[in-house]
Amino acid sequence: MEIILGVVVSGLIQWLKNKFKTGEYTTLLILAGVSLVGAGLYTWLSSAGYWEAVYTVLVTAGAFYAFILKRFETPKLPVV
Repeated sequence: MEIILGVVVSGLIQWLKNKFKTGEYTTLLILAGVSLVGAGLYTWLSSAGYWEAVYTVLVTAGAFYAFILKRFETPKLPVV
């Protein structure tokens, strides 16, 4: 279950890195901070009994997107 949170953190860090053009050390500091926040959120959701519901929703939404919605997207033509 922690893998889902790790994927979300990785995607967020990649987006932040590209958006703000951060350097290596700044990106690592942001990664450490976001990871700590994510771990705290995971711990709180687990202890409150909400993590199973959150996990189920994330997995269902991801599967629906990957197997259903992605198949019906129209391909984008390259601009010449």
